[in-house]
Amino acid sequence: MPDVQFQPLVPTRPVTMREAVSIALRNYPSIVQRRYKLRAAVANVTLAKTQYLPNLNLDWQESLVTGNRVASVVMNNVSGFDTVPVDSGPSSTHSSMRPITNNLEGANLNWLLVDFGLRHANDDFAYADTRVARADLKLTQLDVAFQAADAFLAAVDTKQIIHAAQAAYDHMQAANLRAKTLVAQGLRPGVDAADFDYQVARLKITVIKADKEARLALAELAEKMGMAKADIDVVSEPLIRGPIEVNSAGPFDLTSHPYALLKSAEVNRWKAKVEVLNRAYRPHLWLNCSVWGKGSGDNQANPIRDVAGGALPQVFDYMAGLSLSFPIMEIFPLRAEKKMALSNQLAAQADLDLAMQILEKKDVRARILLEQAYKVARETPTMVEAARIREIKVLKRYSTGLTNMVAVAEAERDLAQAQVEDALAQIEVWRSVLSLAYVQGDLKRLMELVAIAERNTGSSPNYSSK
Repeated sequence: MPDVQFQPLVPTRPVTMREAVSIALRNYPSIVQRRYKLRAAVANVTLAKTQYLPNLNLDWQESLVTGNRVASVVMNNVSGFDTVPVDSGPSSTHSSMRPITNNLEGANLNWLLVDFGLRHANDDFAYADTRVARADLKLTQLDVAFQAADAFLAAVDTKQIIHAAQAAYDHMQAANLRAKTLVAQGLRPGVDAADFDYQVARLKITVIKADKEARLALAELAEKMGMAKADIDVVSEPLIRGPIEVNSAGPFDLTSHPYALLKSAEVNRWKAKVEVLNRAYRPHLWLNCSVWGKGSGDNQANPIRDVAGGALPQVFDYMAGLSLSFPIMEIFPLRAEKKMALSNQLAAQADLDLAMQILEKKDVRARILLEQAYKVARETPTMVEAARIREIKVLKRYSTGLTNMVAVAEAERDLAQAQVEDALAQIEVWRSVLSLAYVQGDLKRLMELVAIAERNTGSSPNYSSK
């Protein structure tokens, strides 16, 4: 994975859905967190492979020590045993506090030759951890992309509600002006003017409330894009028309969904842990090699002449051998750990089964919602056109005195409601396609449909099968 410094991207203009999703995938902190967790897991694999290397220790010691020695024994269970230096040589004939220069150098090599697969099992466990981290990253990316797209559609929803409310407000103002003109000419009762003022004020309040919801939706979108303080806007025109009809026939292989892959990786991780515990109760064969040198300035106790007054070694030794270790009593804690790991493996398998149930239910639900959303979206344009024609006829009848202002207000409200339902129906199709894409584990198809809609902005909805 490239070592990049993630810097937030802040758009300088209204964003499209594809841009919103792309920025969210770049900015959102949870994705950055998962990326670094994956890097840590990959580093852990490298760490596991270092178990194959031998242990090589180098030591050098220079000391000033008195040579007072007597025949004695130090028990190894005394708590202060490690604080007593080990000395050698004959017993002293007298006590003296004059220090003698000593030196000690050595190199020790220990290499685990045979472990009957324990290190390999640890490698597999580290790889299993990496697969869990990678699946978690992919699921987080999918979740962040879905949440950004869903928040974008919610912002488009509120924006269309504002447009419809503003249009109804403008129409009612025009009707109010017409009514006041008729009242001034004595063709309508004066109460109509007051009634229209009430309707205009009520629609104005509706516009204000819609604007509040739109601004809150944009703030929510900004947070989902990873830049909560930014003041953004959305390009909604491509999405107020329904996308081309997608094939929602199933079934789809849900085992490739990142959520299923994450749960499956967790199962395999516990399997690898069980294998590590199976390999832990095995003998270990070590190669041990050492070379060391000693020197002392005590010429009375050492027949060999000292070198540099005891500062440099005067004798050298070496050792090579094999050692076999077998932790006999470790079988009891290992059995308990294995039972724990097996139980966790079965629990992870149950989580996987539950995840598949959830995904299958969401898949069926998404297909039903998409099918019904298409049906509704096909009917709402007819409703809008009928409401627009009714509004024109009611206004003409009101101008000629054949109806009252209540009918005019109802016609305006019906037209506004029809326009809102039409816009929301088209957006609901997009939301259903988004849900289906999320269940299938990839938003690529959705982004392709959005790109087509952006190129065809302004055209009528196309529900031809594809």
